[in-house]
Amino acid sequence: MSKLVSTAEDAPRSMREIIQKKFLDEVIGIAAGWKVLVMDETATRVISSALTMYDIMERRVTLVEQLAKNRQPFPDMDVIYLASPTVDTAKRICADFESRQKAKYGNVHIFFIETCPNEVFSTIQQCPLLVSKIKTFKEISLDFIAAENNVFHFDASEALEKLFGTAKDTSYPAYLGRRLASLCITLNEHPSIRFQGSSGYAREIATSLHQTLLAYKRTNASFWTYGDDHIHHERERAQILILDRSFDCLSPLMHEYTYQAMANDLLDVNEGVISYKTTNNKGTESEKQGLLNETDEFWVELRHQHIAKVIEVIKDRMNDIIQNNSGAALAKKSGADLDITTMAAAVKKLPEYTQTMTKLGQHVAIAQQCMDAFSKQHLMDLSQIEQTISTGLDEDGKEVKGQKLLALVTEQLRKNMPKEQRTRLLAIYYVSQRNVPGGDEFIQQAITAARLTSSEQLVISNFGRLMGPPEMSAGPDKKSGGMMSFFGGKAAKHAPTAEGEYADTRHVCLLKSHLEQLMSNSLPVDKFPAMGPAPANASKSEAKSVRKFGAASKFGKKDNVQLSGVRYLVFIAGGVAYPELRAAYELMQKESREVIIGGTHLINPDTYLVDVGALNTSRSNNL
Repeated sequence: MSKLVSTAEDAPRSMREIIQKKFLDEVIGIAAGWKVLVMDETATRVISSALTMYDIMERRVTLVEQLAKNRQPFPDMDVIYLASPTVDTAKRICADFESRQKAKYGNVHIFFIETCPNEVFSTIQQCPLLVSKIKTFKEISLDFIAAENNVFHFDASEALEKLFGTAKDTSYPAYLGRRLASLCITLNEHPSIRFQGSSGYAREIATSLHQTLLAYKRTNASFWTYGDDHIHHERERAQILILDRSFDCLSPLMHEYTYQAMANDLLDVNEGVISYKTTNNKGTESEKQGLLNETDEFWVELRHQHIAKVIEVIKDRMNDIIQNNSGAALAKKSGADLDITTMAAAVKKLPEYTQTMTKLGQHVAIAQQCMDAFSKQHLMDLSQIEQTISTGLDEDGKEVKGQKLLALVTEQLRKNMPKEQRTRLLAIYYVSQRNVPGGDEFIQQAITAARLTSSEQLVISNFGRLMGPPEMSAGPDKKSGGMMSFFGGKAAKHAPTAEGEYADTRHVCLLKSHLEQLMSNSLPVDKFPAMGPAPANASKSEAKSVRKFGAASKFGKKDNVQLSGVRYLVFIAGGVAYPELRAAYELMQKESREVIIGGTHLINPDTYLVDVGALNTSRSNNL
């Protein structure tokens, strides 16, 4: 049995472990002997997000191949197809069995990652040889990507355009609801639903989710969900909060100081693979690639920490390692207090490169590059202005609004800024001031000062399309500036976070307050209506399922958090931002409640601006 799969006594603890167990047991485990696994591109992305090639191959899988490519025949071997249920997929599978002489495989096991449409089923029926060889034909709900143990997405970068673009896809919200149902089926959940009342899309997604789950229950008698019976009472029924990107247009734009968000904003990171530069002992610079994922315990520990804290922790670890290294004379030369540049040099001079040292060296290089990029792009002053715009307060807590705030912004815009930074700053100002009395006049003055091209102005105006009519987005008190208008005239109050001591992190994403209210049963029903099954009684759920969150770190600095009670799900149509991931993790740690957060796709500030720019133009003409 794979080391990834838990036994009955040790049930899967995370979403990723649940996917691993489901795939290895229900799909790969369907054929006992040696077999071939054939997947399309979508299924490959889904599976590779949760398992490695080694995990698959140790289950007696001879080959893992792509459906779209020419493949060598293995007529005596079972084949497992895992793919999206499309007509093209069905035709490709049928092509593998054109005749008995040309049949590529023996017994056939077909798994579709979502519900199979009738036309796909009919296409397969038209191939008698294939039908005669089919031993398994099953729909398996795995139509999502597990980016992290508690983070998922649908790999749907087109979502914002389909929801808010000029050529809207009216069927898209229902489609998202069905895909969200796939996640819930995998988790054995029929959650109590809360949705953004100001969003028709959120309502449609919620309705589709609920109806899809009801239909699935009717046609799958063996399917069970937590909270529905007295047998599976490890935990109470989950609760899900469904939003669209219009609920908070500002947070994805902000320059963040936390490690994961900063790296994904400033460095070359693609789906967890980061490219970074390093210099060897001879002074030769080379580019390397590293994986920022949950197999790296150091990354898990530090990804949501302020970059200043990250550097401080790296410094402490470096000092510990240097002092404990028998061959390191560097400690005497450098002293006990190392800066980030000295740390990078220190790693290169240490004699042993164990796995721990290699990971530590990687994070020294990445943290150094984050700070180098931050300094080179002069982001300190710019990010302080962003914080002032967002909160309506400067770092001393003094109110900054109206003409004074405009002067601060226009002074920055008149500087020699890269066009991406200029557009981003103006978008932050636009979003925060659009619902403030006199805001339109201030915004026009800022646009004039910014000297935007027509395509850049289009990006800014598209935020109006995303936010909706002003009367829909405005807070109840329009006297104050900045994001305070979203919170009824006052800045949102939150419990102190690990980053709360830093003046550059005054902005708190709106999701955090919504999720806090959901977890405390105080989320207002008039703004976030309910749908579907009733939520669990909070007092009853306290003593239920106990699960662990977090990796036990070899560095001895992070302990597992015992999770209990209700599982909370969050879905954001139009993209989920890295600050929102951090908010979910912080509340999971604080409240000892499991939180699984996701969206149509993961966004950083650059991709978010591209998405907004595409709302009424082709993507090729964007920033």
